[in-house]
Amino acid sequence: MHTRLGLVLRFTSVLAVAVLVAANPAAADPKAGDDVTTYSDSAGRVTAIVAAPGKTLRTGTGDATAHLKAYARRFGLNAKHFVVERVTALPGGTAVRFQQQAAGVPVLGAQMIAVLDDSGSLLSLHGNLSAAAAKDAKPGKKAGDVRGLAQQAFAAEAQIAAAALEEAEPQLAWFDPAIWAGTPSKGQVRLVWSVKVEPTSLAGWGGEILFDAFSGAEVLKLSHKHEISRAICDANTTYVSSSSICLAKNASRIEGGAVSTVADVNYAYDYFGATSTYYQTNFGYDLTANIGSTGKGDNVKRLRAIVRACVAGYGCPMQNAFWNGKGMTFGPGFASADDVIGHELSHGVTEHTSGLTYSSQSGAINESLSDIFGEFTDLTDGLGNDSAGVRWDMGEDLPASIGVIRSMSDPTRFSDPDKVSSSYWYTGTNNSAYVHINSGVGNKAAFLMVDGGTFNGQTITGLGLAKAAQIWWRAQNTLTSSATYNELNTVLPASCRALVTAGIGGLTSADCTQVDKVVLATEMHLTPAA
Repeated sequence: MHTRLGLVLRFTSVLAVAVLVAANPAAADPKAGDDVTTYSDSAGRVTAIVAAPGKTLRTGTGDATAHLKAYARRFGLNAKHFVVERVTALPGGTAVRFQQQAAGVPVLGAQMIAVLDDSGSLLSLHGNLSAAAAKDAKPGKKAGDVRGLAQQAFAAEAQIAAAALEEAEPQLAWFDPAIWAGTPSKGQVRLVWSVKVEPTSLAGWGGEILFDAFSGAEVLKLSHKHEISRAICDANTTYVSSSSICLAKNASRIEGGAVSTVADVNYAYDYFGATSTYYQTNFGYDLTANIGSTGKGDNVKRLRAIVRACVAGYGCPMQNAFWNGKGMTFGPGFASADDVIGHELSHGVTEHTSGLTYSSQSGAINESLSDIFGEFTDLTDGLGNDSAGVRWDMGEDLPASIGVIRSMSDPTRFSDPDKVSSSYWYTGTNNSAYVHINSGVGNKAAFLMVDGGTFNGQTITGLGLAKAAQIWWRAQNTLTSSATYNELNTVLPASCRALVTAGIGGLTSADCTQVDKVVLATEMHLTPAA
């Protein structure tokens, strides 16, 4: 959870991300045959090919690269433009994430996802790709010319010492603004040095800065401040220093430890446990193993948090909570809601699965996935207030002085869009506002998928929490890092069909028809107007 003030996505080059423009909605609609559905963008380029439930696109023995070779030209590219980035095991199959390259250098956010069943046959291919041709990848600036700049920038932003952050070695990459804008790529890329920074404590946050590889100018800045062994520390409404991290020796409560006299400590401990149980029970995903962190002198992986904290730049008491890649930091009272804790921990999950970039539409989907899995945890853990009147409210258990922050059943209650064409769709330049407000489209889709209802000309039969959770979890693992709602329009139905084929979760073809209605009702196939 983030406040709607805070991160601002900054573009300081002439190749700033393009303004989103209205697209021909028909161009994004799928073309369906008896066994295959093909999706295209507004320029007519293929973006996804999906097999019908119980069918496959291509039989095989699990060689995803061979599958890609068979279909790459349908997407306007050659298989030699891709390298395998990661292989993820899924219920009933595997997702293989390919990274697009030009002249041997990766194109940031440009990825192709191949989904295979247990036999190794291809179920779907989809991607968010650049039209960039091979170019000269020789930078004018050396890595040393930009080294240290990102570390200094994020230290200044968080008002902490640069030594509290670790900077990775600069990496050459191509930047295609169209990928992030959700518009068809025209191949207009620029060579950049990508520099990533990670915090060494819970006090700050890291991110990534792109520097022009010839001028050294900042092109794009992305903050990673995402507002089961457990360690919970109590700051007692004091400022957290740049060297603070919740180590076991300083913790008010660690795994198996006695109940604390501080309510926020116990809330965080219990709700960490509830969220961990939800992910483990429903998806076999171990939160501690996957997103837990270690600390100096405390080499055990733990889910870590500091409660009742104050952070420079947020005032004291801090009215916020955030995930920073190492753990969670809560202002007073913010640990009291299980959906809020589930939301923040789910940012860590996203970081380690789809890797959705925290900007533009991918950032909005990132926020929505945190709301979705936070609320799914809330609705199944038996904790807090889950009465009908607040069933889809985010933060209903927060103190009254803070109050509910979003509605997933009716995002417009808080001036958030419930469909892409909504007048509430945010088109401004404040990235924090953009990702939080425009998450409403994904949130409305989750509500409709679970509970159903009539909306925007579609009458939908709800699938219930268990079935919907499997679809969203598969989507979490098969979205590209630069995903747009148009991609989610493809991935949600494809996820349902793959689960039907695999016999997972009791899903049926009739259920997938309802998913089709959900994405249509929320207009994910449209490109937002500027």
